[in-house]
Amino acid sequence: MVRYTRHAKDRMRERNITDEEIKYCLDNYHTRYTDLAGNPIYKADLPDGRHIKVVVKANSVDPIIITVADYTG
Repeated sequence: MVRYTRHAKDRMRERNITDEEIKYCLDNYHTRYTDLAGNPIYKADLPDGRHIKVVVKANSVDPIIITVADYTG
């Protein structure tokens, strides 16, 4: 089960990124790396051509989404 911080939900609304797109990114990412705090960042190209990245809280058993954003591919 994916959970979201308040910040992530705000960014989802602001950037029109859906739950389904986030789940797609986590399941079909092409790039994974960590930020300085150790949080994994996943990047994926969505079927509609959009590029998103999802930041997940480090060591969360069920993924806790910290933030989401578009990026240029």
